[in-house]
Amino acid sequence: MEITFIRHAEKEELGEDPFLTKKGIKQAKYLARKLKKEQFDEFYSSDLNRSKQTADIVSRKIKLNPKIEKSLNEFKSEMIKKDEKEWTREEKKHYSQMISFLKKMTKNPDEDKSILIIAHGITNRIILSYFFGLEIKKLVPFIQSESGLNSIYWVKKFKNWRLKTWNDNHHIPRRLRPNKFN
Repeated sequence: MEITFIRHAEKEELGEDPFLTKKGIKQAKYLARKLKKEQFDEFYSSDLNRSKQTADIVSRKIKLNPKIEKSLNEFKSEMIKKDEKEWTREEKKHYSQMISFLKKMTKNPDEDKSILIIAHGITNRIILSYFFGLEIKKLVPFIQSESGLNSIYWVKKFKNWRLKTWNDNHHIPRRLRPNKFN
């Protein structure tokens, strides 16, 4: 099994549930071109506009519609800086729902299957922490650029997950990449 999980393209700065910027739409189109070369068996997106919009652009190229999964919605940045025992009830519930989704999705990791997820920077760090058994607080520096591609794969022989790619944005022309990640 291989899981590719991507941060949405650049979003507007205002609003609770913003859409993509014009630059973000261009980033998503480049992402779609890259992913067109891949074959995915399952495709999931968070329920927030920026992820759904990125997923819609990608789905037209890869010819697979995303399933909306609310547990993949973004987590508040403050959450990953706190100990789990300090999380609010809402944060614990959201985390628990996402872990349940990930467990269900990967219940047969030996299966020859490729899964695509379009979510958010913090969500992706929490996904990484889950599969590698890492403390979430330690993942604060694992920044994600817009349309940054990550992938992990299951190794049958050793019965564990391995990191294949983290925050690859080379499919995005340099002029469209965030300045802090050039």
